[in-house]
Amino acid sequence: MPKRLAGATVLLVCAFALGAEEILYQIDLVPSGKLISRDLPALKGTNYLFHQYPTGTLISVRKSTVKQITRMSPAAVAAANPTRIVPIRDLAFQGPKSSASGGSRGGRYTRIDSARSAAANANAGTAGRTASPD
Repeated sequence: MPKRLAGATVLLVCAFALGAEEILYQIDLVPSGKLISRDLPALKGTNYLFHQYPTGTLISVRKSTVKQITRMSPAAVAAANPTRIVPIRDLAFQGPKSSASGGSRGGRYTRIDSARSAAANANAGTAGRTASPD
């Protein structure tokens, strides 16, 4: 009896392990581009409804913009899995997040001000070159 119970437990664990494989669908769009869906897109009226991968956001796409819907292979699913999230750094127009890294001037617009002055210095001599010969 214990051997049967152990065998049934092993079979149950294997069944769960096989069922845990994630199924994704690739939605090719008409001009270009693709979306990845967690579930098979359902046609509701003239729109396909599906949950986007990996966020799970419910999205609708017009039927006329969908070229084809295909089930992704396990290799493609493994390639589509996000391995790490890369944080976005400071953008030039936002400036630094802390005034300590900006030096003594600090403030929010130090990077954009320096970018503007660099562009003005680079373009300083263009007025004479682009002026009409009149």
